[in-house]
Amino acid sequence: MAVGADPFGDAATSREGGVQTPERGAVLVTGAGIDTKLLAPLEERHNLKVLHLPGPLGETELGHRLGGRVRAYLHGGEERATGGVLRKAGFLEVVAFVGVGYENFVDVPTADELNIAVTNTPGAATDAVAAFTVGQIINANWLIPHHLGPPVPGWKNPGEMPHELGARRVGILGMGANGQRIAEILCDGFRATVTYYSRTRREDFERKRAGRLSYRGSVSELAAGSDILVVMVPETDETRSMINSSVIGLMPRGAVIVNTARPAIVDPRGLYTGLSEQRVRMAVFDGFYDLDSDIGAKLRRDFGDRLLVTGHIASHTQETMNRMISQAVASIDNYLTNRTDQYEVGKRPAMFGTAPRVTCGQSS
Repeated sequence: MAVGADPFGDAATSREGGVQTPERGAVLVTGAGIDTKLLAPLEERHNLKVLHLPGPLGETELGHRLGGRVRAYLHGGEERATGGVLRKAGFLEVVAFVGVGYENFVDVPTADELNIAVTNTPGAATDAVAAFTVGQIINANWLIPHHLGPPVPGWKNPGEMPHELGARRVGILGMGANGQRIAEILCDGFRATVTYYSRTRREDFERKRAGRLSYRGSVSELAAGSDILVVMVPETDETRSMINSSVIGLMPRGAVIVNTARPAIVDPRGLYTGLSEQRVRMAVFDGFYDLDSDIGAKLRRDFGDRLLVTGHIASHTQETMNRMISQAVASIDNYLTNRTDQYEVGKRPAMFGTAPRVTCGQSS
């Protein structure tokens, strides 16, 4: 299909109340592992044609697709809905992001400006992400990947044996829903001592686990007392490279870093130094730096046996995906029906209230 062609056929439109609208709109759905039967309400209730592209889509193709008769965009992939892309979406009314870390994938300020609603799916993946993260903590703490083959461990001295989790000091960076669930499992299930740092202190949550859960006043203070440091914050301008060489240099020698959030929160050069100096014994990532980058390739080449890397799978269970897709579909349905949804993010409601979407044309 040539770029610029209408991906949904003839670009027939009608006018309702002075606003240009498509005679039959569409919903663009991206991402793999989606049960398309869950999209049926959008076809049945809003007469939307479903275009499912597993992707990921580059910015040019995404802008082209959204430049058609797309009224809703269910963002379940890895593509970037930048400001330039959103400005090409003449009919787009709502972007339903699958997950919680929308900041790095959708330009919400531009969406606000264009009166495009953006929603996310908080809580739907909490159990899956927490269970996966604790599983990776166990893998790294016991060095399980290093012991999959030999019939006996061959310890050279007692200091090479792992510690029980109850004897480890676990620090959690970020105490949102995922961080709290991880802390519950570690404190209640393994009797581990957990500290945390978060923009918002959770004093009620602390009181329920008095003696096992406590707050730290800075990232540096958290790192200095963490044998295992769990990264559980979204990637933003504020958090990018938050775990840098200075922070890593404060960690106890032989510490473990478990990052099942976004790779960029841990500075790769700082991590390289920490691994080189044995400050970091093992690092865990769910999703990794760009392997085309020099530092990403260098980390894998020089420390591959001390990196435990998976391909962004923490939230990808069948049950979690179904919950997230169902929640995103409900948000699109709510917005198209009522011009509001409880999971909307950004400042659009304060700027526009529940006013209908006024198209901005096809300008870039």
